Amino acid sequence: MKMESKESGFTLLEVVVALGILTVGVSAAIALFAAGTASHRRAVDRIRAIEVSEVVLSALEGTIRDGGTVTDLINNPPWDPLLAHWPGISVEVRYGTVPKEEYTDELVVEIHVQWIARGVDSEEVFRQIVPRMRSIRLESP
Repeated sequence: MKMESKESGFTLLEVVVALGILTVGVSAAIALFAAGTASHRRAVDRIRAIEVSEVVLSALEGTIRDGGTVTDLINNPPWDPLLAHWPGISVEVRYGTVPKEEYTDELVVEIHVQWIARGVDSEEVFRQIVPRMRSIRLESP
């Protein structure tokens, strides 16, 4: 009696098709990972900008509460020493006022936080109205 040996396995064509499908799947996963990493980096940069703006605003409000004027803030920004915690970040603060009859009741502050991320200049702008606190009034310009 003769035994027939039937070997089972994959043909070369099946292996090539399977590798093609695997390549497409891995490529899609790598593209999603790269997009997710870039999105995460942008979110981290924005959070850092928010932290910096909160520190600047807190220092500004403290100076005003202690009787400082806008001129004092321009000549000697109280947040400069605090910015050492965020190397590579620069801050520009612009002021405006909401005038009342004989005094300025509110100060409009615009904080520009700038940094370089992956070779590209980036900037976030934050605007805040600092109201008069208790009986402290700012000098009219």
